[in-house]
Amino acid sequence: MRRSRFTENEILHLLYEASAGVSVAEICSTAGVSLRTFYRWRRRFGGLNAPAVVKMKELAAENMRLRGLVSNLFERLRDPGRSDSPPPPVTPTVTSPGRDEERKQKQASRIAAEKCGGALTGRFASLRVNP
Repeated sequence: MRRSRFTENEILHLLYEASAGVSVAEICSTAGVSLRTFYRWRRRFGGLNAPAVVKMKELAAENMRLRGLVSNLFERLRDPGRSDSPPPPVTPTVTSPGRDEERKQKQASRIAAEKCGGALTGRFASLRVNP
């Protein structure tokens, strides 16, 4: 989706002007936006002020994080063969360099999952191999 030319503060200022009595047509011609865009902004931001818009964005970000956690839990429920207990300790053996890289990558993935509460989110999260 394309980004707006206007910041949220500018949009709020235009909406405030409309509520103060300036005609919508005049605001739209001065700002260079269509009536449809103006009314879409009014529907989205309504009577919000700047702190309320910031709070709305924070809640949207938290909602996305929680959706990632829930999807991760559903993945765990769908794979009943996988246990959440740590694997038994492995005795050190001589391995090839490629094997070491794979082991380090799995360990890094495991640490990242622990830090973010088990949620591996992102564009290709469903394709990641769980340890």
